Amino acid sequence: MKRLLGICLSMQMTFVLLFITGITQKLNSYVGATIYLIIGLASLVISLYLAGKKFLLGISFIAFIFSLLIICFTIFIYFLPEAGMPPEIPLFE
Repeated sequence: MKRLLGICLSMQMTFVLLFITGITQKLNSYVGATIYLIIGLASLVISLYLAGKKFLLGISFIAFIFSLLIICFTIFIYFLPEAGMPPEIPLFE
């Protein structure tokens, strides 16, 4: 269980480091969105599993909330239009 929590938190730290360093901006938009969504969904699943097993419930809940924020942030940045500009990745044309 501790190993899963470590994996979940390290994925979330990886997201923060990728975002701060700007590495995904140098890549294609599709690749960046895919990386962010994989990190967000994987950490969401792991944190829900840990919360279901009642393992360190407070930390699991915080990891769950941060996973939701990662997914919402990715959707906001890549898939929604902003100020009249089209989205980076258009879903419907």
